Formats: sequence, C-alpha cells, structure tokens
Amino acid sequence: MCHGTDGKGFPALKTPDFTSPKWQASMTDKQIKAAVKNGKKDTAMVAFGDKLNDEEITAVVSYIRSLKKK
Repeated sequence: MCHGTDGKGFPALKTPDFTSPKWQASMTDKQIKAAVKNGKKDTAMVAFGDKLNDEEITAVVSYIRSLKKK
C-alpha cells in the first residue's frame, strides 16, 4: 500500500520507487529483507517480521526485484 500498486512509491510519504534502477542497485537483498522484517527506524516502514515468515519475506524481496525497470 505505501509503495503503490506499481511499486513506484509516493514522494509525499518518502517511500522509495522500487522500479528505479538506482534504488535497486543501492540495496542488497539482505538490506531489503532486514527492512521488511524489522521496519526502518524514523520512517513509516513498519516491521512485518511478526506477520511474515522467512520464506514469505524472501518472496517479497523477489517481488520487489521484479519491479526493476530495464
């Protein structure tokens, strides 16, 4: 929801654009997994570690990677 149905994010919410090659290159899978699992301090990104298991978080990372523009 916070990143939009297309993954482009919302500048007003300061959510990243997952379709951006620059953003994609700046983040490792490990960093994305940590953000999904633990949230990001001082941002609107909440933790999902209590809602998603490791396999589901890995699937989220794969989905985020699939949004990269070529």
